[in-house]
Amino acid sequence: MREQFITGWLKLPNELKIHVFGFLSLSDVVSFCNVSLPFRVYALKCLRHRLTILIEPYDLPLYTVLLILDRTNTVISGSLALELVHPTGLIPNNLDFFCPNQEADEICSFLFTKGYDPVPDTPVHPLIIDDVPGHNCIEAVRTLRHSVKGSIIHVIVSTSSSPLAPVFSAHSTFVMNFISANAVYSCYPSLTERSIGVRNVTDKMVLVQPRRQQDQEKYIRRGFSFVEGCPPLSDTSPHVVGETCVHRTRTLIDPITAVLPFDMFRSSSQFWPKTEWRLGCQLELSAGDIVTAETLIEVYCDGTDHWMHGNNLGRVSLAERALFSTLPTL
Repeated sequence: MREQFITGWLKLPNELKIHVFGFLSLSDVVSFCNVSLPFRVYALKCLRHRLTILIEPYDLPLYTVLLILDRTNTVISGSLALELVHPTGLIPNNLDFFCPNQEADEICSFLFTKGYDPVPDTPVHPLIIDDVPGHNCIEAVRTLRHSVKGSIIHVIVSTSSSPLAPVFSAHSTFVMNFISANAVYSCYPSLTERSIGVRNVTDKMVLVQPRRQQDQEKYIRRGFSFVEGCPPLSDTSPHVVGETCVHRTRTLIDPITAVLPFDMFRSSSQFWPKTEWRLGCQLELSAGDIVTAETLIEVYCDGTDHWMHGNNLGRVSLAERALFSTLPTL
């Protein structure tokens, strides 16, 4: 079967190869790369071209963008990263940079030299959680507009030394994709590539988060839909651990995450600082009460030092922690 695929692919004209490749999701591209080294070279060339087309409206060459990501340990996420890992033909409205808490000034200063000017970010009322610094792991959002093209760039500043903390605090799993200087990542690939996702609960104390609701509705209009992750975790019934499980602590090197390094000689790529996450989920306590556990993100820094990030870190009880410890490993 493998030999038949290789033979058939090599017989295709270049125009048809390019056309076919434009429909491949990140998981398909990774599988394509595993055929042989020449296939990997071709796949990386096509994926970089796809990324070049996506960032073209922002008047930033791909080399320059990757340089920004590398020097500031920043990532691209949001709708542009989603379109890269799951091509639908939709044109992203803006480019979203997610940066560590100490790198925002450097990124913005660089963008000023490329013709971008700062613009005020319009708040969405009520100002309960969306615009309070630190909530959902976002310290600040800086908006810039190109003085000639009018294209918009958002610089989302993390509360952490990891730019991924706000990515994993996003409203849904289908926007938990990102582009680093070294690789492309999709954290929930089989869900995302079917245009479905799981809602992420980051704050059980605040029922209304207008900006998150607007974002969810935007993706519903674009053809995405939501599914329930999994039933409440209890100590009396077995729990299936898979991609739709929202209770399991996840990492970028676990079997679920789809990763494609830009280096043709590598098949995996870690991101530093090491960042783990668990989505918001429900738990069934021994008394039968159903409680909600909010999103929790752990960032490992120097040595054994690590930091927890979330909206209400002190609200995880010992009983809830004990339930999480019963989960089998992936």
